[in-house]
Amino acid sequence: MKIVDCFPWFAPYGEELLYLRVNLLKEHVDKFIIVESNKTHAGKDVDRKFPEVARKLGLPIEKIIYVEHDIPETEDLEILEIDRRNAGVNANNKESLYARVRERLQKDAVMNALRDFDKRDVFIYGDADEIIDPKHIKWVAQQCHNHPNIIIKIPLVYLQGRADLRIHHRNDVPVIWKRAMFFATKEQLLHCKLSNIRCGNISIPIRFPTNQGIIQEDMGWHFAWMGSSQQRQTKADSFAHAFDSFKWHSEGGYADYKQFVDTTEPVEGNIAPDSNTDHILKRYPHSLLPDLIFDTPFVKDFLLPEVDINSTYAFNDCNCYWCQKLEWPLMYDLENNHEKLWFEVPRSCSVTIKESYPKRIQVMRGTRLYNTLIKENKKPIMIFTDPIDRFISLINVYLTPKQRYYDYGRDIFSSFDKDLTLLSKEEKIDLFFRNLNKITGGHQVHHFHPQCRFVDTENFDEFEVVKREDVNEFFDIDVAHNVTNKEITADDFSEEQIEFIKRAYASDYAFFKKYGVVKPNGKGKNKRKNG
Repeated sequence: MKIVDCFPWFAPYGEELLYLRVNLLKEHVDKFIIVESNKTHAGKDVDRKFPEVARKLGLPIEKIIYVEHDIPETEDLEILEIDRRNAGVNANNKESLYARVRERLQKDAVMNALRDFDKRDVFIYGDADEIIDPKHIKWVAQQCHNHPNIIIKIPLVYLQGRADLRIHHRNDVPVIWKRAMFFATKEQLLHCKLSNIRCGNISIPIRFPTNQGIIQEDMGWHFAWMGSSQQRQTKADSFAHAFDSFKWHSEGGYADYKQFVDTTEPVEGNIAPDSNTDHILKRYPHSLLPDLIFDTPFVKDFLLPEVDINSTYAFNDCNCYWCQKLEWPLMYDLENNHEKLWFEVPRSCSVTIKESYPKRIQVMRGTRLYNTLIKENKKPIMIFTDPIDRFISLINVYLTPKQRYYDYGRDIFSSFDKDLTLLSKEEKIDLFFRNLNKITGGHQVHHFHPQCRFVDTENFDEFEVVKREDVNEFFDIDVAHNVTNKEITADDFSEEQIEFIKRAYASDYAFFKKYGVVKPNGKGKNKRKNG
C-alpha cells in the first residue's frame, strides 16, 4: 500500500505552505501529486512556477509528481450540476458558476497522475492550506485501505489570519473544518471523482476517524487566510468565492470582504478574516503547532508575523469593557461650573486628576450642555505626555512586577509561549516590541492609543494643553496617584525602537505642534493663549 498526498498549488500565494506541507509529510507518504493550473479559479491568467520554486525551496523532487494543468477559456467551460450545487445560493451568478468549474477541473486533475498506482493505494486530498498532522497518516491510511466501502474525512483545527488564532462561533464553540480533507483509494477516486468526494456528492458513506467510538477532532490544521493583508487580497481575488455574496455581506458581496481584509488585522477577540460575523478569533497555543514552523523563519513570518520595527505601526482597536461602556472622547466638568473642562487621556495623569476632583461630572457628547460648550468656544484641558515618556510608562506598567497591568503583560507573553517572569530586561523589551500586535482589547490596548484620539478635535477649536510634568502646578495640587515604577527607561531602547515609537505616535506630535502648550503660574491660569 502506497500513501500519496495530493493538493493544488497557486504560486502567488503558496510558497510557505508548500514548504511546510511537503517537509512535514515527506517522511510519512510515498509520493506527492501537486497540481498547478494556468488560471486562478476566478479566471485570471497566472504563470506556472512550481518547478523553479520547488528547486529554490529544496523540495524532494524525486517524491513529487507534478501535474501541469490547463484550464480552458471561459467560453469553453461546461457547467455541470455539481458546479451549481457547489455554488449554492450563488448558483444564479454566472461568474460564480464558472469559478466552480475551474475549481473542479483543477481538483480532478489529480486523477491524471493515477496511472502507476494500485487500486488500493491510499490518497490524501486537501487544499494546500489543509495539512494533516503526520502522526495520524499511517493509522487513517490503514483504515481507508481496510474499508473500501467508506470515505474517511479528516476534521481539522480551523485557523484564520494567524496560525495562533482559531475561529469560534459567538457561543464559544470552535468551528471545525471537517468536510474537505479526505482519504480515499485509487479505486474510489476513479469511481466517484475527486471533486465529488470533496463536496459530498457521492453515494458512498462518509465517516470520521474514531477511537473507542469517539470521533477524533483536531487531526491537523486548516491555515486559512494567512500572510499579509496584500496576500489575503490576492487570495480573495483568485479563489472560487471571488464573485460570491454571503448572508453576512451587504450588496457588495465579496467586495465587502476585500475592504474588510484591507482594513482589519487578525486579532484575538475580533471577527475572523473571512468577515463572517459569527466567526470570532480565539487564541490557539503555539505548542499545538508543528515545530517545523518555528524552525523555518520564512514560514514563521508568514504564519505568525511579528511587528516590523522599521514600519509605521497602528495599535489594535480596543473592545474592552471600558471602551464599550465609555464613549471616547470623554469630557468632564471638573468643578461643575463649566469653567474647567477636561478630556481624559488614559495613562496621562488621569487617575491623579479624577482623585483630585471627586465632584466632577461627565458631559456626554450630543447633549444640550455639550453643544452649548462648543458654541461658547470653551477650551477644554488636555494633559499631554511626551509619547516616548508615555510609552515608557506603559511598557513598565505591563512588564514590571507588581505594577497595575503586569498580569496583562504575562498573558501577552504567554500567547507566544514565553514566561515573562523568566526573561531578562533586554529580552522583555525586544519581545514586547516584536509582539505589539498581541496587545488586544483583552489587555485594554486603548492605553497605547495616541493621546489625540481621546480629544474631540472635530467640535473644539482650541485646547489648554498641559504637559504632564506641569500638572500639579497647573491644577494647584500636591499629590500624584497611580505612579509607575520605571525599571525600564529610554536608555534601554535602541535607536530603531525610539524611531518606531515616534512613527507610531506621529499624530500626537502633530497635535502638540498644532495646539501648543500652556504654562502654569501656580494658579491654574494661562500665561499665553494657545494657537
